[in-house]
Amino acid sequence: QCFMLPQSLGVIGGKPNSAHYFIGYVGEELIYLDPHTTQPAVEPCEDGQVPDETYHCQHPPCRMHICELDPSIAVGFFCRTEDEFDDWCMRIRRLTCKRGGLPMFELVDSQPAHMVSIDALNLTPDFSDSDRLERFFDSEDEEFEILSL
Repeated sequence: QCFMLPQSLGVIGGKPNSAHYFIGYVGEELIYLDPHTTQPAVEPCEDGQVPDETYHCQHPPCRMHICELDPSIAVGFFCRTEDEFDDWCMRIRRLTCKRGGLPMFELVDSQPAHMVSIDALNLTPDFSDSDRLERFFDSEDEEFEILSL
C-alpha cells in the first residue's frame, strides 16, 4: 500500500548481495529498476527543453515475487510541505488501522521510553556529531565500520 501514497519515492531492497529499486507492484510481483545503472547528465537544449529520451530507462523494469524479497528494506517518502506531511501521517495511520496485524512501521506522538535519547549521544562538548555517532555505535563484533568523510 505504500506505493499508492502520493508521497512515495519507492523502496530500496532486494535479495542478499543484489539491491533493487522497487517502484510499484502488479498482483504479487514487485516492479523494480536496477539502481546500479547510470545515465549521463543531461544538458538542456537552448530553449530549456530536456530531450525526451532522458526520461526512459536503458533497461526495462523487472519483476520479483514478493516472497523473494529480503526483509531488510528502506521505504522512501517525500513531503514538500507540512500539509503534505500531515496528509502522509493521516494516510499511514489509516493504513495501520485498516490492515490489522503487525504494521511495517508506525507513527507515535512522542518518543517511546525504551528508545535512546538523542542527549545520550552528547558525550562531551569536544566531539563532532560524527565522532559522537561513531563512539555510540562502536562495537568490535560488527562487520562494518562507520567512516567519516
